[in-house]
Amino acid sequence: MTLFFILGVEVSSAALFLCSYFFTNLFFLYCFRPETSFWAWAAAGIFVALAFVGLFGYYKSGHSTKLFISRKYAKAIDEKARTAKTRSDAFALGAFSGMAELVFTVPLYIITSAEIMMMSAKFFPSYALTLIYILAPTIPLFVIRWVFKSGRNLADIQKTRVRDKNFTRFVLFASYLAIAILMIFFRMTK
Repeated sequence: MTLFFILGVEVSSAALFLCSYFFTNLFFLYCFRPETSFWAWAAAGIFVALAFVGLFGYYKSGHSTKLFISRKYAKAIDEKARTAKTRSDAFALGAFSGMAELVFTVPLYIITSAEIMMMSAKFFPSYALTLIYILAPTIPLFVIRWVFKSGRNLADIQKTRVRDKNFTRFVLFASYLAIAILMIFFRMTK
């Protein structure tokens, strides 16, 4: 059932990316150079805000990897995971598990869509980048599955995740901040 969970994550990720690509495409039709407009500054501000939210609020405090999502939503996902008996249950769980993190993923999808759209006129492998970006959310899931299949138990994997929690926060902070800085210096200063 793990593969169906991963497939659910992949389908929801692909659907969100394709919807953001469509939205961004419509936006480009009505705004000739959106990267130099007010919207680009707003997007950079959103990424700076997400950087600090990721640093200080992505994980709840304590010695666990509880995310910022509400406990009610987390309990509902946990309950669905415990009662999943079929492949379709695992697929649905995978598809809906990432919905709580939309505040972090939708801005990335939109900015990536805009960049791929601008590249596609000049750079043919942009379609390969699109495919890589759509497949990227499943890489950590396949790594966890591989580690589990190689003999480590889930408790060891969870201990590693708790130990690396601060590193994850820092990478999230640095990544969003880098996107904002790159947007400001390389797109809006042209």
